[in-house]
Amino acid sequence: MEYITVLLAVVAAFYFILLRPVMAQQRRHRRDISTLAIGDEVLTTAGFYATVVEINTYEDRPMEILLEVAPGVILRGTPTAVESIARRPEASDTDPSAFSTVDTSAQTAEDAADAASHADR
Repeated sequence: MEYITVLLAVVAAFYFILLRPVMAQQRRHRRDISTLAIGDEVLTTAGFYATVVEINTYEDRPMEILLEVAPGVILRGTPTAVESIARRPEASDTDPSAFSTVDTSAQTAEDAADAASHADR
């Protein structure tokens, strides 16, 4: 009788320590992938950050997504290639006036002049 109690305790511990967290993570991943939308920035399982540009569903084969990893560079893959959604687009992402530009050329020229003066010493 004591043997069965110990065995049940070990099985319960195995379930709560190992299986339950993995199942919860898989459930969250499926939920995130099901809410995938065009414009989302995602992290792929290969470690690339990309933007979803198209989602295609077919009757005879798995769903596919088109990811833009750089301007003009499109990758085709399945939603299982998405590790996580890095960020969702916001209104400011589509408004060009929301972006500010920083002129770093003066700072770079100063750094170059400073480096040249230190090299002469």
